[in-house]
Amino acid sequence: MMKRQLIEVVYPDGTSGQVSNDVLDVLIATGKILKFRRAAGWVDIIRDQAYLRDYRNGGGFSGQDRRTPWQTAGTDLND
Repeated sequence: MMKRQLIEVVYPDGTSGQVSNDVLDVLIATGKILKFRRAAGWVDIIRDQAYLRDYRNGGGFSGQDRRTPWQTAGTDLND
């Protein structure tokens, strides 16, 4: 099993912790952290205008899309 890389973060109350990339995106989007550490140093969320990774525009992922399509009420994916 591959070990996940954890990212150090600082919360608004001054406490710190470590989170995965996915959790980091959520914390940034919801304003739950002040800063996080990259290899080059600390990123201040407000001052440095940190942006979320956006995979919707096709630029972030070049592999095969293996997600299951959304099923709406009354439809059958086996049709």
